[in-house]
Amino acid sequence: MNSKDYVREILDQLMKKYQNRAPRREGMKSQRRVMLKPAALYRHYADNNADISVKQEIHEAVDKLLDLGMVTADYLKFSTDIEKICLCEDKAEEIYRYLEEEYGDIPQGRLRQQAESLLEKYGQGGDSSGISGCTGENSERSDETSGAEAGSLVAPYICNVRLMLEKPGYCPDPERIGANLKMLRFMEENREKLYVKEASMLVYGDSKWFEEHNYDEICSIARQALGMPQEEDERNDAVLARFGIYPTEQEIFIKGDWILEWKDHVIRTAGMKGGIAVLSGDIQDLVKIRVRSPSLMTVENKTSYQRMQPEGTALVYLGGFAVRYQVRFLEKVLQDNPELECLHFGDIDVGGFLIHRHLCRAVGARFNLYRMGIRELEDPRFQPCRKKLTENDRIRMKGLMEEEEYREVLAYMDEHDVKLEQETISYYEERERQRQLKNR
Repeated sequence: MNSKDYVREILDQLMKKYQNRAPRREGMKSQRRVMLKPAALYRHYADNNADISVKQEIHEAVDKLLDLGMVTADYLKFSTDIEKICLCEDKAEEIYRYLEEEYGDIPQGRLRQQAESLLEKYGQGGDSSGISGCTGENSERSDETSGAEAGSLVAPYICNVRLMLEKPGYCPDPERIGANLKMLRFMEENREKLYVKEASMLVYGDSKWFEEHNYDEICSIARQALGMPQEEDERNDAVLARFGIYPTEQEIFIKGDWILEWKDHVIRTAGMKGGIAVLSGDIQDLVKIRVRSPSLMTVENKTSYQRMQPEGTALVYLGGFAVRYQVRFLEKVLQDNPELECLHFGDIDVGGFLIHRHLCRAVGARFNLYRMGIRELEDPRFQPCRKKLTENDRIRMKGLMEEEEYREVLAYMDEHDVKLEQETISYYEERERQRQLKNR
């Protein structure tokens, strides 16, 4: 390093010590000087064979700081060697500015000050500048946004940040803290139904900023503040609905022979090879659902859902664990069509069986496994596509093997170290169906 680099290093180390020793009670003065020994800059400083050029750079740096009045230095008797470098504590603010101007650094102490300032501002009622969606025509909170109370997010967050600031090693990010406070305050005051990108636009002036920067963090903060633990397989962002903020409208994908009846219109899907997608908001207004097939099948993965064209079976695409709007739709389907045989088709792996178990429990109905057994694992066509189990597979497998429905296939998977994705099965199954159609 050159002397300029050592100036920065000396100030940085001294200011960190200064901040860590700063008394917590206002008005108290530290009885100990904040000091630094040259060995902290150059380990061999006191050695007889020390590099003279390095020592010279350190001395020039100290001389520079002495001229600026930011430090004092004690020297060894009868020597130009430095014994210790001491901070002039009354120059702390000047040092902060110097580091910012000369090096572009924002020292930890300055960051803490900025963070404290933000907490103080929002703790006194906050600042809604730049937030244009807090009030408007819908001044009363709707039923959908009635789950939160004013102060339910900002106050707990401020408390948590203050606790972190008590830790000497914590280096706050004021920009992020400010962004979080701005969104949390907005969520507390929101009175209308908004999509995520709309909320992001209203708070940050950019429809993508929220999702790209602090989306998961805000969801976790909200869950903690409300005491709302994430249920098994529940999306973390489900908590946003408590504040009237929703992801883009969810869709139900169905194909086969369905008749969907609303109060003033009807849709029939027969003949639509690719099926249709119905927005979750429209699902809640359905009057009746008729499935003109003997079987209903939920499909885990989209490729398999798109590939399959089974006769006599209506399909519903899940995309993994069934979420609330899918569960409500399936409950309505079975209520209106109690005679349906229910099937589920997914990956032959631990995740696939967990998805099946969750589906049966959530809907409260029995879904028989479709092509998710030993027979498929032993099929010669699928051998090149089998995969080995991971350590995590084996860990998660233990609990499932206690359930009789999965025990046999899981024991086979464990013994032969295999699992299989459903896309392999659906590809060959549909190819075989097409071949049979041509031969009729």
